[in-house]
Amino acid sequence: MKTFDFHGWPVKYAHAGSGEPVIFLHNGGTSHAIWNEVMPRLSRHYELFALDLPGFGASARPGPGFTLDHYVAMIGEFVDCHRLAPVMLTGNCMGSAMSLAFAIRRPRDVRALVLVNPLTAATISAGELGPVIQFRRRAPALAGPAYGMLGRLRLTEWIGGQVLRFQTGPEGRARNVEQNAELRQCYAAPGQMQALLAVVDDIESYAALDRFTPDGKFPPLCTIWGLDNRVLSPKAGRTLNQTLRPRREEWLEGCGHLPMLEQPETVAGIIEDFLREHGPSRLRVVSPKTVEAR
Repeated sequence: MKTFDFHGWPVKYAHAGSGEPVIFLHNGGTSHAIWNEVMPRLSRHYELFALDLPGFGASARPGPGFTLDHYVAMIGEFVDCHRLAPVMLTGNCMGSAMSLAFAIRRPRDVRALVLVNPLTAATISAGELGPVIQFRRRAPALAGPAYGMLGRLRLTEWIGGQVLRFQTGPEGRARNVEQNAELRQCYAAPGQMQALLAVVDDIESYAALDRFTPDGKFPPLCTIWGLDNRVLSPKAGRTLNQTLRPRREEWLEGCGHLPMLEQPETVAGIIEDFLREHGPSRLRVVSPKTVEAR
């Protein structure tokens, strides 16, 4: 894996393929590895960058206080450093939230968005983890110390497997996604719980995405939802889609929170078709004075 420096924090990323650039962003608790079965198909036509987000995978652990704003700033610096704009973004859960937030702030630097199970305050509050969010909101004096203790916990790989099983639907369980050794190790890594709880602490930043309405100039977006998602509510996702008005929306039966591992060929096909439909011309502007032929 390669390394990108973000204010002294090393951010690891996988790099493959050639062509127009696509950045992949994972969900909380996992790593770039959730895209391992999708990337080979797309690498035939695109240059792919799959990041381990700060706090997760092989990247640095910034600790508490790392917010959605920090993640968006990191994506911006990554895009600028590698001269990727306008870039196509694909994310899962909090990775989708970051993609959308980046596009809101820098729409001209985004060509297209694929949002898989997008995390917002509404979609997580309506899921089975909703009580955790409500506890933080209603009893902050109790939640703060409790989260501090939980943040110091280090899970085992066996527990990581159970967490993965919770996140998958029938398709994922049939494919034994919970046995994925690389992802099980993610949950056993130090600092994972702290990074996850930091997202809960910052949930109001994600609430802003529930209120966002794209205008006609906003980059085209596609949403993909697993209908058996227990982490985020597909029902709330349908409400979110009424606001986001995606050009394409897919609802995958039998899939949960990790459809790129549960139905990898289907998800890769959706992403490839959407990016091809909304893809760029053969020229990419890499600076105000330079045009690079692709």
